[in-house]
Amino acid sequence: MGFQHGRLATLFVDTEASACQNVTATVTTITFNRSISNPDTTTMGHNSVQRDVAGLRDATLDFSFIFNHGTGACPVELLDGMYSGSAVRRVQYAPACVAGSPVYSASMRLNNFSYTSPVDGVITGTANFELASGSVASALIS
Repeated sequence: MGFQHGRLATLFVDTEASACQNVTATVTTITFNRSISNPDTTTMGHNSVQRDVAGLRDATLDFSFIFNHGTGACPVELLDGMYSGSAVRRVQYAPACVAGSPVYSASMRLNNFSYTSPVDGVITGTANFELASGSVASALIS
């Protein structure tokens, strides 16, 4: 798999009925972050850092989109439902929807979302999901 264009990224979020919904059509940017908070376990007898204890894992997914309410492809209805119910949903992200690309899947909770309505432009939105439970699973697109 060679270099891939960002337009090939794909984002799926489960609906309230657990149906997998592709929300990529109006998405303009996706940022997927994974981190581990490895504790510093240096002791008095050692003069360099030791990391003998596995840290806690976390993941977030941020995305921005163009507001296009009522089309079914826009994540607005999905986000409104998640916000009102504090629901945990399965989120799937593929950096490039091509053979050999990884696809990441996790149970995530909506952390925040917002709309921006400029006087001279289109309405846009941003949203942030955070890992709710478990860990991030990954597989390759075949």
